[in-house]
Amino acid sequence: MEKRNYRSIKLADSLQGINKNLVNKFGKIDYIIHSKWFEIVGSFFVKHTQAEKITVMSKFSEDGKKQHQEKTLYVNVAPAVAVEFQHFQNKILEKINYFFGYQAIHHIKIHQNFTPKHSEISSKTIIKPDTSLFNQKKIEINDTTLKINDKELKKSLMNLGLSIAQNEEN
Repeated sequence: MEKRNYRSIKLADSLQGINKNLVNKFGKIDYIIHSKWFEIVGSFFVKHTQAEKITVMSKFSEDGKKQHQEKTLYVNVAPAVAVEFQHFQNKILEKINYFFGYQAIHHIKIHQNFTPKHSEISSKTIIKPDTSLFNQKKIEINDTTLKINDKELKKSLMNLGLSIAQNEEN
C-alpha cells in the first residue's frame, strides 16, 4: 500500500501566505484599511471609492527636532459622489482612527478618478463558461466538498473554487 504524500491542512494555514503577501505589500495600516473598507465607508461609498495609498510626512518643531509623523490617506472617488464623500470625510477619518484606537490617519486626500476594476458578482449568479475544462474543474470541486456538512461553508467553497477556475481559464 502506498503512503500518502499529501496531508490535510487548515484553511487558515493555506491562506497565510496570501495574507503575508498583502501585509508586506501594503503595510499593516494599509492592509487593515483595505480589509475594513466596507465597514469604514459603508455599502454606498464602497461601490464608488477605493483607498489607494498612505503617505507619511514628518513634522518638525522650531528647533529642527522631529516631533511626529502625519499620515495622509489618498482615496480614489468617482466624480459623481466626490462632493458627498468630501462631506463625510471627517466621519470616515474618525471611523478609520476608531479601528486603530489612536490617530493613525491625520488627513484624507480625494482624487476624482475612480473606475471600478471589476463588477460585483452576486452569490446567486456565477458566470459559467461552456468548456469541458471548466466542467471538469466543477466536478472536481463538487467531489472535494461532498463530505462538508455545513451548507454555507460548502456553498462558499464551491463559489470560491468556481471563480478561481474561471479566472484560470481567462
